[in-house]
Amino acid sequence: MKDRVFEARVQPGGWTSVSPLPTPDELREFYSALYYQAPQSTTYQSTYSELDLRYKQLKCDALLHALSARGMLAAASFLDVGAGEGFLMDAADRRGLDVRGIDFSSFAVEKFFPRLKDQLVAGDIFDSLQHMARAGERFAAASAINVLEHVIDPVALLVALRDVLEPKGLLAITVPNDYSKLQALLKREGHLERDVWFAPPQHLHYFNAENVAPFCQSHGYELVDAFSDFPIDLFLLHPGSNYANNPANGPAAHRARMLHDVLMAEAGLDAYLNVYRALFAAGLGRDITVVLRPQGT
Repeated sequence: MKDRVFEARVQPGGWTSVSPLPTPDELREFYSALYYQAPQSTTYQSTYSELDLRYKQLKCDALLHALSARGMLAAASFLDVGAGEGFLMDAADRRGLDVRGIDFSSFAVEKFFPRLKDQLVAGDIFDSLQHMARAGERFAAASAINVLEHVIDPVALLVALRDVLEPKGLLAITVPNDYSKLQALLKREGHLERDVWFAPPQHLHYFNAENVAPFCQSHGYELVDAFSDFPIDLFLLHPGSNYANNPANGPAAHRARMLHDVLMAEAGLDAYLNVYRALFAAGLGRDITVVLRPQGT
C-alpha cells in the first residue's frame, strides 16, 4: 500500500473515511509487518519514565472510575479490545475485575505485564469477538481504546462488541478528535502546513466530539457519558510550541500534558472527569471517549 494515494471522504453522518479503503488482506499484511518486524521500535516504547507511567495509570483509573460511576460493579467481567501494552488490563485487574483482553499481538502485554498473558487473546479482533459471542461469553463492561479508527468497518465492530456485552453492559469507545473545530481553526489561521492527523493506512476513519456519539447511537447504542482528555492541539496555536511544524517541540508538549493531568487529578477523579466532560461538550480534547449502553436495555 506504500504507493497508494488516499483521499479523505466525508460520510453522511459527518465523520470522515479514507478512500479507497484497503482490503482485509492488505491491512493484515500491513499490521503483521508493523508488529512482527521490529515491535520494540515501531509499535511500543521499550521503557517509560516515572511520569509516563503515572500518566498512563491515571488515564486507566479515570476510565474505570467513569464506568463504575455508570454502574460497573466490583468484580465485574471486563473486556479490553485492542489491549496494546496491557496498562488498562493491569488497572482493571488490580481493581478486582475479571479481565480479558484482545489484541493483534501478545508481544507488548508479555513485555510489560507477563502475569496477564494468559488473559489475552491474540489474533484478529473480529475473529476473537465472534468466537467469544458463539461461545456465549458476555461481559459487564468493555473498552475499545483507539480501535474504531483502525478497522475497515467501524459499524461491524460496534455490532461485534454489542454481541459480547451483557444486556445492560457498558462500552467505552475512545477515538482521536479529528477534523475537529480546533483543527479547522488551526488551518484557517495558517498554523498547519498539512492535515497532520490524516494518517492512512493506520487511521481509516476519523471522528470528533460532534459526530462520534450520533454515529454510535445510530448503530444500536445509547450515550450515558462522554469526556475528552488534554487538548494538546492547543500548542499548535503558538509558533513557539507548534510540534506539528517543528517536531522537536513534541516531547515538551507531551510532558506538559502529563504534568497538567497529574496535578489536576490531585483534586480527585470526579473533578478530573468533570473538567474533561466540559471540554468534550466544547469540542476540545485530543482523544474523546463515549460511554455507551445497548439501546433498549
